Amino acid sequence: MMISLLLVMVVGVLPPSVTIDADDQAQVARLLGFDQVEARLDDPDLVLLDVRSREDYDAGHLPGAIWVDAGEVQRLAGEPGGLQDPGRWSVWITRLGLDSDSAVYIYDANRQKDAARLWWLLGYLGVDEVGLIDGGFPLWESEGRPVSTDTVSVEPNDFRIQLRADRHADRDTVLDAVRTGSAQIVDARSDAEFLGEVARSRRGGHVPTACQIEWSTLVDEDGRFLPEEAVRPRLNAIGLEPGKPVITHCQGGGRASVDAFVLQRLGFPSRNYYLGWSDWGNAEDTPVATDPQP
Repeated sequence: MMISLLLVMVVGVLPPSVTIDADDQAQVARLLGFDQVEARLDDPDLVLLDVRSREDYDAGHLPGAIWVDAGEVQRLAGEPGGLQDPGRWSVWITRLGLDSDSAVYIYDANRQKDAARLWWLLGYLGVDEVGLIDGGFPLWESEGRPVSTDTVSVEPNDFRIQLRADRHADRDTVLDAVRTGSAQIVDARSDAEFLGEVARSRRGGHVPTACQIEWSTLVDEDGRFLPEEAVRPRLNAIGLEPGKPVITHCQGGGRASVDAFVLQRLGFPSRNYYLGWSDWGNAEDTPVATDPQP
């Protein structure tokens, strides 16, 4: 295994990779409560990923959890062409030691924004079972649940990258959805960004036809997702058709991943326009609107 990793790093020999154009949504948005996680801490197939800072991880984490550098993930995914390059992700994911039987669950201390970004990425890379833990580490610790300060070492394992085209949207995909109505565009940003009052790219505003579901309104302060009965009426009010595909976006992938997770759980096949407004708002010829949401 170490030899194959060195080959990847030194001479560029990569594990096999394919791109999947699947219509079905085999990648589901799984969610585990604290009791379920605690009951499975000795499960050898359970892989817990911690995306908080290294300092916070070293001070205490869920037993057996592996630290993942959230900043590295964001940088790699945000680089031009980064999400279309299986080679870089083959090297990166090898360090997690995953195999086909791994049940991967992720947590953070940032109201799911960092955890959801990694959830979306791993699903896009072809991890079959990947989900989130309902609540952040501060809540876990405050409830007196098990905490460890042991650093977890991982045996590297080649993982066959399978880019899930049904999980990702690019600018052309969004343009087509605007023209044809094939998918509803869901904007996870703030009111001010949506209306163009705050511009984090050269142009401010939103994608025409988009509706807004600000990511932070879908989770409580402890990182627990709001119940379906609290969310479903909001989706109905903005006209989301049950079961119709959606494309979520924000500025750069993280907030949109929270929306995608929630919508996927509620039965909306979800793609993430990961580059989002950092791509759309900096383009010369994309249409931009600044009208309030209907």
